[in-house]
Amino acid sequence: MDEHTAISSARSGDQRAFAWLIGSYKHMVFTVCCRVLRHREDAEEATQDVFVKAYRNLSTYQGEARFSTWLYSIAYRTALSKLRARQAGTTGLDGLQAAGLEPQQAPEGDRTDRKALVEWALSQLPAEDAAVMTFFYLEELGIEEIVTITGLGESNVKVKLHRARKKLLTVLQDHLKEETWTLHVD
Repeated sequence: MDEHTAISSARSGDQRAFAWLIGSYKHMVFTVCCRVLRHREDAEEATQDVFVKAYRNLSTYQGEARFSTWLYSIAYRTALSKLRARQAGTTGLDGLQAAGLEPQQAPEGDRTDRKALVEWALSQLPAEDAAVMTFFYLEELGIEEIVTITGLGESNVKVKLHRARKKLLTVLQDHLKEETWTLHVD
């Protein structure tokens, strides 16, 4: 089944076609929600919410943008709404830890596990920066698509990407300095 056929069939009520769409996009939708929310259970809940919203609003998808762009926009905005609601109910470091926002530990062991290190480094960035980096580098979306998804202006997306790259570099350099220092001291 191709995407266009699945969308048309899902609009007509074919739940298998919509299940095919979910299967095609569930990993990336979950990744976007994780990048923003940084809490697995919240991201799982948000992912479900995204697909419910997508199903209910499938008739509004006009095909002007790619389906993935439309769906990622729902994911990004749903996750941001959930994050803002969660943050409104938390205060101080104890509240952030209770909400699942405590700092993650850098991966230990084999430095060749670059993917784990990059995932960890992305988790150290602010949620919006991590999401924009994910869209651009991991999902390989263009600036215009990211603008559509996030609702940010083109120049704002470019600035966010530039600053996020610099932050990511700093996080990785700091981690590698600590790791090198530990190796020399031991």
